[in-house]
Amino acid sequence: MSGFRDGLSHNHRSENHEIKFIGCSLCGKNLNENKDLEVETTIDGIRYVFDTPNCMSMFMRLKSVYGDKIVESFFGEQYISDPFWNKVIPNEQEIMEIEKQKRSREKHIQILENPSEIQEFGSNLVKSAVNEILLIFSTANAFHRQIRLGGLKLLDQTKAAHKGISMRILTPFDGDIERIAKNLREESIYVRNIEESLQIKFTILIVDRKSALCVELKDDTKQSAYDAMGLATYYTSKASVLSFSTIFESIWKQEELHEHLSELQKEISIQKKAKMHLINSVMEMRNSVRSILELAKTIHSNNNIGLRKQEDFFFNMIVENANKLEQLTDEISKKE
Repeated sequence: MSGFRDGLSHNHRSENHEIKFIGCSLCGKNLNENKDLEVETTIDGIRYVFDTPNCMSMFMRLKSVYGDKIVESFFGEQYISDPFWNKVIPNEQEIMEIEKQKRSREKHIQILENPSEIQEFGSNLVKSAVNEILLIFSTANAFHRQIRLGGLKLLDQTKAAHKGISMRILTPFDGDIERIAKNLREESIYVRNIEESLQIKFTILIVDRKSALCVELKDDTKQSAYDAMGLATYYTSKASVLSFSTIFESIWKQEELHEHLSELQKEISIQKKAKMHLINSVMEMRNSVRSILELAKTIHSNNNIGLRKQEDFFFNMIVENANKLEQLTDEISKKE
């Protein structure tokens, strides 16, 4: 979305330089349609105009994190209100923390080598969560190993301590995990499948967008979590933690879209089956109608039967209605 300087988005000028279209510097919406609500600000000596304060806030957050290059590749208006962007773009407080950490020489990375220490560290990290827990498991076996160590009980305890906490898990599925995921959904713990192409060789725990624990997978064939894990890295750097959060949200969003696509495919399949059932029913009805019609015509045309007037009237009705039904089935078949 380049050329948005001076608050102009795809602006066109006539020969007398009259501005015909003024667009929001973020979403490109025509500001002439919403003149009373527009907001403007100057950033680094450049004037920007926005459709709403929300657009201005989003613009400043993006520009603070990604710099001038992001200005040239903004997305369209339809994405601005998508909660996905609020999750992956640092808010104002987080941006301030990132800037503060850039100026600080304090270390925000810790390497852990002992498996027992890593497991205890991860458990304590889960217990410390207040607002959000995000988990990515490298394999289905990694998920099961943590289940055997009481991972679900630990999540339940944390959830009981903080009622409003959000818990989401990404893991490759097998039959057992699919069943567990359905049960966890009832407890507001949401689990999604990771497609094989998106699987990673690390288990990642992200807590409250403040800290992240990344555990290497050493040997997935081991039954014990202690034997399967390698080195672990603990991050408290805001930039690093938000990077892991963005990875999680991106995979979550992709799997969400994949689920919607699968549901649509199922609906299409059901509609196709229903359509075929309707076609078959119409064909059966048409054959039955034609049999009745032919029989009625044969009886009615047989002069040797000696029909009375009332019976003759009834046969006329049968022929007339059978003709209408035949015409109706023909029309339905053509539409199909």
